[in-house]
Amino acid sequence: MEPTSAKELQKAFATRLARHKISDDVISKVAERVAKNGLKVGGVDFCPYGICIDYFVDRSFSIDEFVRDEKFRVVKLFPYGILVDDLFRVQVEMHAPELAEYGLRG
Repeated sequence: MEPTSAKELQKAFATRLARHKISDDVISKVAERVAKNGLKVGGVDFCPYGICIDYFVDRSFSIDEFVRDEKFRVVKLFPYGILVDDLFRVQVEMHAPELAEYGLRG
């Protein structure tokens, strides 16, 4: 599965956050944090704790390495389905203090 690049995430964040007039530097910084794990991102939204992200991973994924260096408020791991039994969805709520000054919870 092809990982989602920081550039792809930056474009998605810029589109999603256009009405908040957030600087490109802040968007770039958040996109780098989300993409640094080298995983496929299936969706990004905002939630009470910051940013909610759906990652898609395979069996070689290590949850211990994933949570080691990041401030996640919630991490949920789900098997994706019977037909694709080696694919998992990891939902996280990531603390994003960079967005707090724009009225988004960080």
